Amino acid sequence: MADKKKILVKAPVKIEYLNNEVSEKVTYLKLPADFEQYSLKEDIKKGGVQFHEIARLTQKKRISRVVSLSADSSEMGLMAITYLAMHLKERRIYEDEMFFDCDDAFKDGREWHESRMKIPVIPISEIADFLRDDTIPFGNEGFMMAQAQNKSKHQPYWRSCRKESICIVIEKDSASFGCMDILNLFAKNRNVFVLFLENEGTGFMDNLPFESMDTAHFLALQNNFILSYAADAANVSFGKSDRQVYYKNILKQNLSQRGIKVKRGFSYERVVNLANSVDKKAVCEMMDKIIEYALKDVEGLENVVFQNSDFDFVDHFMRENSDKNTGTDGRKLMETNLVGIQDIKQQVYDVINVMKYNKMRSQMNIGGSHYHNVHVMLGAPGTAKTTVAKYMGMMMFDEKLLPDNRFICINGAELKGMYVGHSAPKTKALFEKYDVIIIDEAYSIVESDGRTDSFGNEAIAQLIIELEKHSTDKLIIFAGYGGKKVTEKDNRMQAFMDANPGIKSRITSTFYFDSYSAEEMAQIFLRIAKISNYKTQPETELVVRDFFEKRVGDKDFGNGREARSLLENAVLFAARRIMAQKKNSYTESELMTLTLDDIKAAAKRMEQGFGMKQRNRQQIGFSKKAMDGCTV
Repeated sequence: MADKKKILVKAPVKIEYLNNEVSEKVTYLKLPADFEQYSLKEDIKKGGVQFHEIARLTQKKRISRVVSLSADSSEMGLMAITYLAMHLKERRIYEDEMFFDCDDAFKDGREWHESRMKIPVIPISEIADFLRDDTIPFGNEGFMMAQAQNKSKHQPYWRSCRKESICIVIEKDSASFGCMDILNLFAKNRNVFVLFLENEGTGFMDNLPFESMDTAHFLALQNNFILSYAADAANVSFGKSDRQVYYKNILKQNLSQRGIKVKRGFSYERVVNLANSVDKKAVCEMMDKIIEYALKDVEGLENVVFQNSDFDFVDHFMRENSDKNTGTDGRKLMETNLVGIQDIKQQVYDVINVMKYNKMRSQMNIGGSHYHNVHVMLGAPGTAKTTVAKYMGMMMFDEKLLPDNRFICINGAELKGMYVGHSAPKTKALFEKYDVIIIDEAYSIVESDGRTDSFGNEAIAQLIIELEKHSTDKLIIFAGYGGKKVTEKDNRMQAFMDANPGIKSRITSTFYFDSYSAEEMAQIFLRIAKISNYKTQPETELVVRDFFEKRVGDKDFGNGREARSLLENAVLFAARRIMAQKKNSYTESELMTLTLDDIKAAAKRMEQGFGMKQRNRQQIGFSKKAMDGCTV
């Protein structure tokens, strides 16, 4: 049986110094000698969705000599180039199919000798810095003159790269329109991989000789390059929620290739989060270093089995790193951005405190230090349940109580699959990908009378398994319409809890969100307006409060959502007023100001839409369906 294909666990970057008069630094990709054992398909199967376009490129009958790649990070871009280079090698597109690499790139220590297994990685700033002359325009004839003038200078190693493959790195902050000329230096090389990196500070450039280029111009430069060289192009970037899954799988593969096993319950996220916090541009490389650090005191490297305590040093590094990079402050955001709800805020702080308390007990090996981080949030739509859950997750991550703060709000009905056997894996995947999980309208898993169908039963059965497994390393919240002030008929969340004792028994606490008062709604409106860069007049608060005095008692009152809708309607009337002036130009103040008339017109329109004079009129802009979604 053939051995299982391997995947790249980090970019194969090597750094050497030539033994010449300037001790020249050479960065290159060294293709693995057993390159045929590596599989791009296997890497994608392990979560490497960022390589999909690379895989499609390898399916082409003919790959262009010049290939343009844009990437999230230098590490991912160089891994993509490695896969491409290995694929080209496997295709045997080279003249000498029996080529044997004798690792002679540094055979005399003074000069770089080209090799088909080594791809120099050259920052374009390094090339431009050598060719650039302060007194000669860079580009066209000036470019050639600069070449001539520099003949007397030390010739960098890449000047001898005339035949084999090379990689040129172009960062946004080092990009120059002269790069189109620079690439002509390598017109005869077998393959030219050009890696475009928009993110700053990948580590290749220390002294940037050019002014920063904005994103639009940088994209235009890439497109110009692709068209000019008839280059193949591919994008190497993660989806919104794919990054963590991929790095976790890479870590597992890294440990597997070293023959290291882990005990059940091992927290891969802990290692991934440290690597990501230290160096987002080279996470795979950093995970490798963390493993090496964990192994440094291990006697004998045979039959190594890691457990969580072997990585307790991670907490120290995470604290050190968070002191330098404060990031988002969940507590500050909650106090600054949320009006009222003081009881809810205190309840959140109490949960954080008990988790910190239990963590200290656990670190002292005191038994019984467990807290089930599963909660219920009850209240009308628009009462900030989702926002509180987000900030709660941020605070727990800030305090190292969660491995990450990947957040998702999902409707309960979405857990039900399309066919028998589909609901369980959907539910399980939710807990694998996210750390802060809010299941809104949780009662939609069951029927209105409290019964469950086969899809709902399957989802609930898997939910109970996941709650048991992840109640201490995730934040899980069931949310929906309900509470003390809701009639028994309308209290669907209570019906859901009563129908599922397995879930109910695993819930630690309940948060009750009351609807906002008219005064609080006015404050929310002013806060949203300020955040959205609109200026209001002093009398605005009174006008808004008067409007919401008429709304807060209605059964269909949308709470915080209506403050946002009032603002959006006011902006509509502001735009109508501004555009009617038909001026050639407007001041910044004109475009930022909402007048009292704008807000009064918006309030009148919403009154008519809600039928505040005729309660049975059809609502405009606030359908029941829209109001039943995730809270704001």
